Amino acid sequence: MRLINRLIPFLIAGILLVAIAFGLVLLAYLFLIGTVAGMILYAVAWVRERFFTPKKPARPPKTSGRVIDSDEWRKL
Repeated sequence: MRLINRLIPFLIAGILLVAIAFGLVLLAYLFLIGTVAGMILYAVAWVRERFFTPKKPARPPKTSGRVIDSDEWRKL
């Protein structure tokens, strides 16, 4: 019984160490998967921008407008 009481803190520390290591490995895989997904999305967006850009419509001719000053609005 005394031996078990002496080993329990080491067992808990070992389990905690394994859990932390597993969490770090899982986090590294998540970062890796996120990076790969981001690169794929970037490549798709780049290809779409480069080869499939929509043609820009012709701008309508500019019509001259009227500038209303801040004091002029009371006269309207």
